[in-house]
Amino acid sequence: MTKEFTLPPALEKGDKVAVMATSAGIKHRFPEAFQKGIERLENRFGVEPVIYSTAEKDTEYLNAHPEEKAEEFMKAFEDPEIKAVIPVTGGDEELRILKYLEPERLKSNPTRFYGISDNTNLHIYLWNLGIQSFYGGQFVADLMCGGELGEYTYDHLEKALFQVA
Repeated sequence: MTKEFTLPPALEKGDKVAVMATSAGIKHRFPEAFQKGIERLENRFGVEPVIYSTAEKDTEYLNAHPEEKAEEFMKAFEDPEIKAVIPVTGGDEELRILKYLEPERLKSNPTRFYGISDNTNLHIYLWNLGIQSFYGGQFVADLMCGGELGEYTYDHLEKALFQVA
C-alpha cells in the first residue's frame, strides 16, 4: 500500500515563520548570532520570524520541560498565520518531546518544518503522519553562522521555503 503524503503549502514573501527550540535554547548563549539568524530570515528571505518563548529560554529549563516544547510545536502548527517552523538547533533532548505530541493536532494542520541533526526525530514523526518536511534550514549550522550565508545554502533553503515541490 502506498502512503499518501501532504506537502504543506509553500511560503510567500511576508509570511510568518515560527522560531523555537525543539531541544536546546540558544538565544541566551549566543544573542548576537541568534539576531543574525532573525535578520537573515527577514532580509534575505523576506519572511517574518515569530520568536516563540522556548527560543529564549535556557537549556537547563528546557531540558526540565519537554512538554512545553511539544506544546509550542503543536501551537505553531495550529496557528493559521504560521506557515513554517524553524528550530534553533537540534540536540538529544529533542527526542523527549515526542511522547507529548498529539498526532491529530499536527496532522490536521500540516505546516512546513525544517531542521537537521536530532530534528530528524521530528521529521520521522511527521513522515509517519503523512506530512512532508524539509531537512535543513535551522539556526545552528545555517542561519546564524558567521560570515555570509553560503549561496548553496541560500539557494536551496529559498527553494524549500517558496517552491511547491
